[in-house]
Amino acid sequence: MAQSKVESKVKKKKRPVVKRKRKKKKTISNKSYLLFVTIVVALYLLFIFRFSLYRGTVDIHTKVEGLDFITPFSEQRKIDKVFKKFDDYVFGADFSHYQGLVYWSRIDTFANGKPVDFVIVRATMGHNGRDMFFRHNWKRIKERKIIRGAYHYYRPNENSLKQAQNFIKRVKLEKGDLPPIFDIERRPRVQSIERLRVGLQRWLKAVEEHYGVKPILYTSDRYFRSYLSKKDFKDYILWIANYNDVRHPRTGHWKMWQFTDKGNLTGVDGFVDFNVFRGNREELEEILFSPVQE
Repeated sequence: MAQSKVESKVKKKKRPVVKRKRKKKKTISNKSYLLFVTIVVALYLLFIFRFSLYRGTVDIHTKVEGLDFITPFSEQRKIDKVFKKFDDYVFGADFSHYQGLVYWSRIDTFANGKPVDFVIVRATMGHNGRDMFFRHNWKRIKERKIIRGAYHYYRPNENSLKQAQNFIKRVKLEKGDLPPIFDIERRPRVQSIERLRVGLQRWLKAVEEHYGVKPILYTSDRYFRSYLSKKDFKDYILWIANYNDVRHPRTGHWKMWQFTDKGNLTGVDGFVDFNVFRGNREELEEILFSPVQE
């Protein structure tokens, strides 16, 4: 009986083993993935553009050559306020090589139609630096018959007299130009504030002796009130930078105010600094450079 059971088991046919095929996971191809990303980015950019139009952040009345640097709505509103508040004053702009090559033939008026009465460009930096576009800008501004000015960017950790000579060597002022301009923005790393003031005064004195006119002093509201003395610099024309939403600079005896660094001007690829002179055209002409008669 036991043997027949074994024989019966042996006689049974073995069932073939069927291998089940694994289902392949669906994967996104590279083309599909790129298409998806492109659609998402396009929708995002469309949303930002439509939202910008809704909020008014796109400055549609100002055409900028090349790349579009759009003035934010809040900044444009402040710019408009300054133009309106100081309507009797004259306005200008300033440039350095950061603005690239300027289309000077198109520099004429601001977006509101007010003329660009003066333009200031960077000439030198430190004891041996030179702005790469200075010579080109300096010549073209004169051709446009716009009042021009040149400034030196002061590096507080370099010799002040060498910096003065760098500016004197590069800048040849002519009758009708703005006086030489001195730009101080940074604190020194290797000297005290007292020694910084001494260096500034040496630069100012050396340049004044060469040109026969006191330079214009440029700095920020905060910098002047924190590190410079009204007593020591009371005889200099002050050009103050303050981009806050204020009525005017807090430094009371300012003569020029740089009120934004995000202005748009036809003919310039990028943002431009806008400035207002505290006076009319005739008052501006009164401070212009006139060579000393020998």
